[in-house]
Amino acid sequence: MPEREFSGQTVLIAAAGCEQGVALGHAFCAAGARVVLVDRDEARIIEIATLARDRIEPLALDPLRPDLCRRLGEIWADEPLAALIHLQPLRHPERIGATLTAIPALTRDLAGALRAGQGSVLTLFSAPNALAGVDRQLFDRALSAMPETLQGKLDARGIRVNGLRLPASRCESVPEQDLTAAALFLCGVRGRAVGGALLPLRARCD
Repeated sequence: MPEREFSGQTVLIAAAGCEQGVALGHAFCAAGARVVLVDRDEARIIEIATLARDRIEPLALDPLRPDLCRRLGEIWADEPLAALIHLQPLRHPERIGATLTAIPALTRDLAGALRAGQGSVLTLFSAPNALAGVDRQLFDRALSAMPETLQGKLDARGIRVNGLRLPASRCESVPEQDLTAAALFLCGVRGRAVGGALLPLRARCD
């Protein structure tokens, strides 16, 4: 993909205080985007933003609070948004109910901005491990079904919705360059033909 494909565009990363938020924030910056990092841990996102102050803006807000997200959508209005990336399942895996409510809610609240920017929505989450309980398995099923469900609701607005499912084990973690390449592709011009898809990312085998 062109190195500056996102030049002049805005990308918002929700629950950006995790390691994937750092990687994706800087990858989209390198591709020319203005990146807005949203997380309830203000100190953490300010720390991340200092590495690229000219392109990264921290916004201290809990993306699992529907009332705050609704207010964000009202303030943002129709300012074009190229991509909305949800990292809530990675940042707060223990907050299952809040996450399943917040992702579609924040997407809905920013739908006008995504439509104006011909944007895309991407959710990242980890597969459950072999010892996961029923609640974690159900969480995985709900997140796996979400891209197709949201795509059906947003397709008429020209918004693409996809998901990336990471391996369960940290020892099988996906290389950072593979993670960022997949996200940049799905949110970029060449990925516009993809919608409602759930793509599993796999660790490289030596």
